[in-house]
Amino acid sequence: MNLRDMKWPDDLKKVPSASGVYIFYNDKNEVIYVGKATSLKERLRSYLDTKSVIFPKDKILRESISNFDYIVTSSPSEALLLEANLIKKHKPKYNIRLKDDKSYPYLKIVMDDFPYIEVKRGLKQDNALYFGPFVDVKSLRRVVSLGRKIFKLRRCIKKLPNKKCIYFDIGECSAPCIGNISKEDYQKKVKDFILFIKNDYKKLKDSLITQMNEYVKKLQFEKAAVIRDSIKAIDKVFYSQRVLTNEDISFDVIYLIKEKDRVLIEYLEIRNGRLIFEKPYEMIGNSESKEIISTFISLFYSRKIDAPDLIITNYKLAKKDEIKKFLQEKFRKDIVIRLPKSDFEKSVVEFASENAKEHLMKLISPIKDETLKKIKELLKLNKIPEYIEGYDISNIRGKYAVGSLVVFQNGVPKKDFYRKFKIKFTKGPDDYGMLKEVFLRRFSHIGDKKFSWEPDLILIDGGKGQLNIALEVKKELNLPYKFISIAKENEILFFEDFDYEIVLPKNSDVLQLFQKIRDEAHRFAKNYFKKLLRKGELDS
Repeated sequence: MNLRDMKWPDDLKKVPSASGVYIFYNDKNEVIYVGKATSLKERLRSYLDTKSVIFPKDKILRESISNFDYIVTSSPSEALLLEANLIKKHKPKYNIRLKDDKSYPYLKIVMDDFPYIEVKRGLKQDNALYFGPFVDVKSLRRVVSLGRKIFKLRRCIKKLPNKKCIYFDIGECSAPCIGNISKEDYQKKVKDFILFIKNDYKKLKDSLITQMNEYVKKLQFEKAAVIRDSIKAIDKVFYSQRVLTNEDISFDVIYLIKEKDRVLIEYLEIRNGRLIFEKPYEMIGNSESKEIISTFISLFYSRKIDAPDLIITNYKLAKKDEIKKFLQEKFRKDIVIRLPKSDFEKSVVEFASENAKEHLMKLISPIKDETLKKIKELLKLNKIPEYIEGYDISNIRGKYAVGSLVVFQNGVPKKDFYRKFKIKFTKGPDDYGMLKEVFLRRFSHIGDKKFSWEPDLILIDGGKGQLNIALEVKKELNLPYKFISIAKENEILFFEDFDYEIVLPKNSDVLQLFQKIRDEAHRFAKNYFKKLLRKGELDS
């Protein structure tokens, strides 16, 4: 449908000139694009001008719009934040967005006379302090555990009990519950823990040295010794990080690289001259480089709690003033965004470039043809298995039961082909029945829009029992596909055409590919199961 065929001229009269967010829908009422605007009326009117279309994607978007809606905001920066949240929620087809856009955990410090620590997903408007988000929850829990030991913070949450616990007995808690530490001294420990979480090594060490010297002057040598041991423990943690310079320099690096229709952002955190964090983020969608970096900053920093005074990029930003104002309002300070200037900054960007190229090669390089050829020869298949499907079941005693289907094309995850199944008909803890239901539902729709591909090989997480269920369905539906299962305990393969088990060496690239597909099917099923479980708990 052409935009001029819609009632846009009439509808535009009702749209205000205020800042806000606009939402486009297709004919199925699905959100296909979310945008922000300083003037909603002017921005929406611009979509009627076909001369402004540069990228083919923009032309296809215009042809897909069936309806629109808008939300007025109090400022352009509020519109940018709302846009980021709506993109994360709806994952519109035509928006540039983070591929890895899951909910990450935060560190929460509940402030009272004797504050305590929790790891939580999501932010709440309460009086607590939040830090994060943290990409790796296991690493976060290790840091929290280490911080509690070093600073002897309480493990109990909410109200203090009236008796000591085992952590005091083993020297890992200062025991405010029995009056073993004053409120003032405990809160000093919390402040030092915050510096520890922020990786502010210099301020933290200066604070601890000052406290230690105060205890020495008062002849409180036991307390001074405790501080001394804390400094040693902290030195051990911080010196395990990669030191880039001895100067007290902190900034973030956002490095964009594009190749073969794949877009990747390499993100680095430099704090006090140390590299404390590095992660690649794949972006979905394509546009000008400056537009992609601007979008990444708005999406990424919209969920962060703090930010450095400097962000270095390898491309100039689109709408830089708008982004800077958004960051200023969110973090209550002016943040400089620019290209690298000093030799040190250029060396860090070069380091980001090397990492980005390495990560991108892993994304765009399919599994070597040799591995797929080996699978063909091993299983005596008629052709190289271009499409391999992986299946798994997840439930808890039959409740919140789900199935997953993942697809690997030429050894690489094809995530737009992933499908999840909520078990509808199988009752009770019957994994075999659930697996059969998933297969029947999947293979009853061969070739339709939902399943537009055909598998060359189907891998099941399980042993002979799971394989036999698959073969029942194969016979019932007269399927031409080949099935194989992988038993997790000893990584044994069971193939339908063989009377014997297949045992491959641990370093076999064939086994490693099968393990990768199995683990991805397990992860995808587990995530859907957890989502239903949380929803069930909320409903109850």
